[in-house]
Amino acid sequence: MSSAPGYPAVPESTKPAVPAVPESSTTCTEEEGKTSSMEAPKPTYPAGTPEASKPSVPEVSKPAVPEVPEASKPAVPESTTCTEEEGKPTGPAPVPEESKPAYPTVPEVTQPAYPSVPQESKPAYPSVPQESKPAYPSVPESSKPAVPEVPEASKPAYTPSAPASSAEKPKPTPSSTKEVEKPKPTGSYNQGDHIKTNGDKWAITYTPYANSGDCKTADEIATDIKKISELGFTTIRSYSTDCGVFEHVVPECQKYGLKVIYGIFLEAGGKGGRGPFSSYANDQLKDITDNAPKDSVAMVIVGNECVFNGNCDVNELGSYIDYVREQLVSSGYEGVAVTTTETVGSWEEHGAALCDHIDVFTVQVHPYFTQSVSAEEAGDFAAQQLEQAAKVCPEAASKGKYITEIGWPSAGQSNGKAVAGVEQQKTAMKKIMEKVGSEACLFSYQNDGWKEPGNLDVEQNFGCVDAIIDASSGLSLSIDISL
Repeated sequence: MSSAPGYPAVPESTKPAVPAVPESSTTCTEEEGKTSSMEAPKPTYPAGTPEASKPSVPEVSKPAVPEVPEASKPAVPESTTCTEEEGKPTGPAPVPEESKPAYPTVPEVTQPAYPSVPQESKPAYPSVPQESKPAYPSVPESSKPAVPEVPEASKPAYTPSAPASSAEKPKPTPSSTKEVEKPKPTGSYNQGDHIKTNGDKWAITYTPYANSGDCKTADEIATDIKKISELGFTTIRSYSTDCGVFEHVVPECQKYGLKVIYGIFLEAGGKGGRGPFSSYANDQLKDITDNAPKDSVAMVIVGNECVFNGNCDVNELGSYIDYVREQLVSSGYEGVAVTTTETVGSWEEHGAALCDHIDVFTVQVHPYFTQSVSAEEAGDFAAQQLEQAAKVCPEAASKGKYITEIGWPSAGQSNGKAVAGVEQQKTAMKKIMEKVGSEACLFSYQNDGWKEPGNLDVEQNFGCVDAIIDASSGLSLSIDISL
């Protein structure tokens, strides 16, 4: 705010009449909730000046100050904005030079009646320094907000490539990559036939790999799917279509009425490699349209953290999601939600470009990788992160919002308040199921010995079946997860 002009202070008894500013015209300082208790400075005289020599103004001898006619008084607007006020003087109107009383000059040190406000103290709401905004940064130092991005080396290697022993099948080439305009399904997906929940349980991730990295046998798969059903889950999530998914996994799910979240796993290289529109991706899509029972499909997830891992361009990924939907609809899969999934930080940074291409909103949340979150706080953290991320795509989220991976390791190194351990895993999974169980896919059914341990030594230890059994009241079941 600019300061008042520096006219000499006029004794109270001889000040010319200055029109009062209407009550409704407040200054920026008043509007910002500040008040000034400073009084107008009084004239000063040289030290030792006798009282009698100081100019005295008897009541009857006031200098003639021309009265300002009512019509000539400056119009004071009813109210002004802070911007307007900052460019206008806020002190009394200037007194014509010839009508000013002759008083001693006020020393230069005398301050104006309304001191200017230092520029740095003006804003009522100081801007937030860039470094303090919670923007899902890399694993934080302890002073940063607790919404870190999972470090590349330490995040779970969520989906493997096919084990080395698996033979590569011929990769079909898509007949066309041109987008075909088709109406998207509308309404809430969790009210249809595809997404079903059971109290605080919905889905759990399942990969048909043994600890060696080889594909599990048909009998091992049958045992696993039966136990998942007995635990009360309605759905499994499969990351890709390899290793006997359609030969063994899906038929066992059909036997127990379990739905499947099918995945098309994408890697780097675009169309010429293993990315969107590649033969590698379209082979998986064709597996789904050729083999997936129509009543088995919960949703189709195209890519798993593909943007976060630097493997997908968002525009190309968005176009491929539309292409997948087109192929599903033309194959008779009506009303199936097609989407992709990313971390919270990746959605916030890049996700707006994908909102028009997805049917429902899905996100990956891993409380353990946030140093400030303990096992006891995992459920509240998960609920907050889901709501935060879903704001990126509100239209898709209004039709359904889900966490497609969430878990806690049973062994490994501590990460700040996040401690890996059996008891901590039980606590975390219980809290997660209480807060977001009906909209979360738990990670994962079993430990994954075929993965690298990672820099926190936790990647192999997210198998959570025992912790789920402990958290499920009245359920007594012993499951061997060491296969």
